[in-house]
Amino acid sequence: MEKVHFQQEQMLAELKDFVEKGMFTKEETKAIVKKRTAYETTLIRRIPRKVDYIRYIEYEEALEKLRCKRVERLDLPKTGPSISSYSITRRILWLHERAVKRFKSDVDLWVRYIRVAQRDGANGLAGRVCARALQMHPNEPGLYVIAAMHELDQMSAESARTILQRGLRINRESVLLWREYIKMEIGFVEGLRRRWAVLGVEEQESMREVLDGGIVRTAIAEARKGKILVS
Repeated sequence: MEKVHFQQEQMLAELKDFVEKGMFTKEETKAIVKKRTAYETTLIRRIPRKVDYIRYIEYEEALEKLRCKRVERLDLPKTGPSISSYSITRRILWLHERAVKRFKSDVDLWVRYIRVAQRDGANGLAGRVCARALQMHPNEPGLYVIAAMHELDQMSAESARTILQRGLRINRESVLLWREYIKMEIGFVEGLRRRWAVLGVEEQESMREVLDGGIVRTAIAEARKGKILVS
């Protein structure tokens, strides 16, 4: 129970801020402590279950939605963020971290962790979790696509390309990976063509092959070698 008591102590500053700002009453914060203590107790059992983590996460997500509604209703003065502004979001991410450490083989938990980090704007964390997920599950094509799309969202096309290429080396027969890789290369070529047209750049012989679809044709040829349909 030492771990549970430690977690209770870690909540004190957060709960105090809730009450001082009028987001929750003292009675409500007592109920929060009781609920969290019950969830923490289930997590330290000898054989924890995935559902225990999910229920705890869902409780915290509902609590955060309620907090946001009350903040909006109270119209609190803009004094900058305090611990209550980010504590629940941070706890949700921390619970996902604990879940994937406990259930490393569960791909769905890794995906959920990545999506939550992206939703909360923790893009650096999302990228690191993508890398860890791929290290644990190199034969999951969907994870490469998620990681590549994350890099594209961060305006890092080269990193996205590298991720998909690495995925294809390991999962050569994945229709999903070939399809996404070819789509990305088509987008890259079209982007170059538009940019050069706007700038009035003359095409050199070496680049004309790229603009005429050389990269895409090569990718399709490689897919066909493996007898993979990517259309």
